[in-house]
Amino acid sequence: MRIFPRPLEIGDTEGFTGEKDIFGRQELGSSLTSLVGLVVDPMVIAIDGQWGTGKTTFLKMWAGQLRQQGFPVIYFDAFENDYVDDAFAALASEIIGLVEAEKKANEPKAREFKAKAVGALKVLGRSAIKVGVKAASMGTLDATELSDDIVEAISDEAEELTDKHIGELLTKQAEHRSILQGFRDALRDLPGILAPAPEPKEGKEAAKAKPLIFMIDELDRCKPLFALALLERIKHFFAVPNVHFALGTHMGQLRNSVNAAYGANINANTYLQKFISLTFPLTDHGSHQYDRTATKYIAHLQKEMDIASDDQNFTEHSVRFAQTYALIHDCSLRDVEHFMTNIALAAAFTTKHTLRPAPLIAGLSILRVVQPELYARAKLKKLTYEEVEKAFSLEHKGDGDSELGYTQWERHWWEYCLNKEISEEMARNFSNGLFNYYISDRFSIIPLIAHKVVDNLVPSQKNQ
Repeated sequence: MRIFPRPLEIGDTEGFTGEKDIFGRQELGSSLTSLVGLVVDPMVIAIDGQWGTGKTTFLKMWAGQLRQQGFPVIYFDAFENDYVDDAFAALASEIIGLVEAEKKANEPKAREFKAKAVGALKVLGRSAIKVGVKAASMGTLDATELSDDIVEAISDEAEELTDKHIGELLTKQAEHRSILQGFRDALRDLPGILAPAPEPKEGKEAAKAKPLIFMIDELDRCKPLFALALLERIKHFFAVPNVHFALGTHMGQLRNSVNAAYGANINANTYLQKFISLTFPLTDHGSHQYDRTATKYIAHLQKEMDIASDDQNFTEHSVRFAQTYALIHDCSLRDVEHFMTNIALAAAFTTKHTLRPAPLIAGLSILRVVQPELYARAKLKKLTYEEVEKAFSLEHKGDGDSELGYTQWERHWWEYCLNKEISEEMARNFSNGLFNYYISDRFSIIPLIAHKVVDNLVPSQKNQ
């Protein structure tokens, strides 16, 4: 068995395949491919989704589709690279790396781009060093601790250095602008050597080169200052015709990064609009519960993790309860994966002779992931039915098939174990069903299952 699904391996040129495109996002990828192929002006496209919604998978599949059609593509993981000091260097080095990988490094325009990138980095790096030295000296020198003579000497020297520095800035500013513009010009010409346009047929209009597509993933997970530095460097130095950027991010988290860097009073949405041209959310468009993203992912996990059980009814009912919860609460795929792992463990380490009511196993597995404080209360015999009803939204009633909601049988299990007042019929029916388990106190069932099933990893006889 597996308790986690295997990482989805997507080849560089694989694109969208029926087996791996679980959520059917090929249509969105094709639309974006058409968009970047038509638009010449530089664009920054945000693929927006919460953590665990499949942004990385989508970007890698889209990158493969683009490569199949001859687009030069860079995939850059911002989270893995946020230790880099300079965002410009990080971006430029990725482009140089693509040029070398495509064996175009000896092309005159490629050599020119590399030289221009080095020149631009010197200009930008020199400015950063000066700012850093200034900040360091301001933070470490305290004039109140120095003698008057020393203070006067430092003041004279600082004034002389300041005058000299201002003079250098005035004389070199034009030179710096020229160097940076030279970098932009060289970048603009680069797609022409990475994906040169085919020779035009006689009487036909010349085709244009495929634009360079630079994908930056995990922008919402990297350090806030690095994320914003990437956006600012793109805007100021990489925004040239035929170069497009695609960002994998959660816009809400990115707005938090803006506020963390610049203060709560700044309008983060307005700030980001300066850098991002278009936003495409990875939303769930399924009109029926069986078309929803969570349903498709749970089916994938059930197959991929090979959830083993000697009682197929237990597996089906546990998965159904988890699916209902995920759809009602719009769970992230990462949360779904984690509570499905708990269900898989419960199935693997118990037998059909174990007391393991599917609604309770699935529900406790969910609470353990998304509301651990309620799970702790369940183990201490302090959980109430009102808390469970609110946590799961048990007021959603369904028929177990076409109507989204919990079945009466699922709700009754929680009522029987937690409600102080239950009907005589419910008490009689559940007592008869639990006769072989020697349960004398119905309020002890949930703590017992939490300790002995959900938390227990002692192999059952079937696994020994």
